[in-house]
Amino acid sequence: MYVYAFLEDFVLLYPVYAVLFADTGLSPAAISSLFVIWSVTTFALELPSGLWADVFSRRLLLVASPLLAGAGFGSWVLFPSYPAFAVGFVLWGVGSALRSGTMQALVYEELERAGAAGSYARLIGRSEAVALLAVVAASAVASPVLAAGGYR
Repeated sequence: MYVYAFLEDFVLLYPVYAVLFADTGLSPAAISSLFVIWSVTTFALELPSGLWADVFSRRLLLVASPLLAGAGFGSWVLFPSYPAFAVGFVLWGVGSALRSGTMQALVYEELERAGAAGSYARLIGRSEAVALLAVVAASAVASPVLAAGGYR
């Protein structure tokens, strides 16, 4: 669970994606509209994704989530343009919606099955701390990587 949390948020583009968008010539309004696309996608799929987590394998959804987000980030660097950024934000939003709640439900069910449901809050809290550390680590690594090779 901790490795998943770390890898899910260790994204070198997080600290520099606004720079990528601006370097591509997007205006602040266009960049803001991309975040609206992500927010609307995530919000619109929040309820259906909860249903999907009850109907389909939660583990499968947790595998699909970072793959979708990764495909979205890949579209940004392979085809740096507003349409590719928009597609990337939609994919990222779908991935976020799939992950939201799915991990928590899976962890709780597994802990309950093992008779350790009382450990849930501690484990989820640690997992979120690990995810935050991943963002910090990605931020520290992103600048040297960007300086060495750019976005591609």
